[in-house]
Amino acid sequence: MASLLYSLNRKSFYRSAHWQQSVGIKAVVIFFSVYLSAVLLTVGFNIPSIFKQFFPSADPVILFNQFVWGYFLISALMRQLVQSLPVVDTIPLLSLPFKKRKIAQYVVNKSFISFLNLTPWFIVLPFAFTVLSKQFTAISVSAWVINLLGFVLIDHLTAILVKRSAPSKQRTIMILYVIGIIVFVISYFEILPVAEWFGNYLLLVLEKPFLAIIPLVTCVPLYLINIKSITESLYLDSGILPTEKEQSTYSFDWTNKFGQMGTYLALELKMITRNKRPKTALFSVIFLLCYGFIVYGSPQNLSKDFMLVLVGLFVTGSFSISYGQFTPAWHAQYYSFINTRNFGLKEMLNTQYFLFIATTILAYIFSTIYLMYGAKILMVNAVMAIFNIGFTSHIVLWMGSYSSKPIDLSRGSFMNYQGTGASQWVMSFIIILPPIILFAVLNAFIGANWAYAIFTMIGVLGIIFHGLIMDKVMKRYQDNKHRMLFAYKQ
Repeated sequence: MASLLYSLNRKSFYRSAHWQQSVGIKAVVIFFSVYLSAVLLTVGFNIPSIFKQFFPSADPVILFNQFVWGYFLISALMRQLVQSLPVVDTIPLLSLPFKKRKIAQYVVNKSFISFLNLTPWFIVLPFAFTVLSKQFTAISVSAWVINLLGFVLIDHLTAILVKRSAPSKQRTIMILYVIGIIVFVISYFEILPVAEWFGNYLLLVLEKPFLAIIPLVTCVPLYLINIKSITESLYLDSGILPTEKEQSTYSFDWTNKFGQMGTYLALELKMITRNKRPKTALFSVIFLLCYGFIVYGSPQNLSKDFMLVLVGLFVTGSFSISYGQFTPAWHAQYYSFINTRNFGLKEMLNTQYFLFIATTILAYIFSTIYLMYGAKILMVNAVMAIFNIGFTSHIVLWMGSYSSKPIDLSRGSFMNYQGTGASQWVMSFIIILPPIILFAVLNAFIGANWAYAIFTMIGVLGIIFHGLIMDKVMKRYQDNKHRMLFAYKQ
């Protein structure tokens, strides 16, 4: 029965119309997947030299075992956003002589085929072959690998169970993130030596290989609970009966003080708080805001102005980069209505710009937490905040006129490439590459201080001439109006 289900699912995939669409996006996704795999594989083989460079007197085995827990913590949080059960059309199967438990078992088994379950092995296996195999027996190394496999499966099954059983997914994700941050802080400041405990456990597995069975045994009840949960929800009328959903009732009356733009601002905020895709897009803002913790932690990066500018661009422009790049595709469903209103499109674009300004200022306020790494970081982030308000925000709105892919607001954003077209890829390069190249050139010829001054001047000029720039942006939207209206109806 399982082979028949796999055969039916494979045929439905290759024979669907979706397989024929977005070939370019699939090619880009495959390219980045292969690239990421190659990078991780390279890192895996070079871990001993990396550890020797940063921790010359430490044992690489002990270090690796202590760092692994951090991966599982990040993975557990990421899976709440990225991971989901594979799409299986179960309604036709329920009308056939298939047992519901077999269908549920097939769904869970298929979910194991995930890139998230594959990525850790590009680092773990090279480390096991190059380092562990020289110090421990083959049985001990195999037990260590099997033990980590058990933790990967626990991560996977727990993520599916939590996402399926949580009454409010957004609230659950926020709670899990808070717990994850608390655990990280506790370990980072050594309030409780979580990393040391986990490292000692993995060392114990190397000494006593039979302990590797513990995570695998833990997977069994999680596996059975997932199958039971899916089986209980498999009914022909499960997708037909109406269900009551909790709706957001925020009124945003405070936006009335902004006049006509306040009306559009309220609509924008309601769209963000009431729909999956915009809300989940905001979670990527959190990752960009926290990007500094990854880079600033290295003293070598703090001495490089190039890295400070790059991080400042990401941190202060997080909302413009993650959310703004899909303007005006967010409004695709009613874009034709906006164009029938007097100044409707102009007010919508000004509202977007207002949000970019507000979120950039808030992001800069958040970035003051990086003052612990030095006052220079605060100065660089201030420069990049001004630059993002005056330059990046206008570029994002300008590139939006090339948008041709509508977005379904009810769908999540992670691993969902709907609405992603050539303009989004071009925009990413325009937002990142030119400023970095410009800074590198200015830094090489006239020094970093003058480069910061010029970046500040560009941002200030963009703010001063905002009205003139927006007139040019509006003309671009008007020239592309009919093309965009036609594209959004597809």
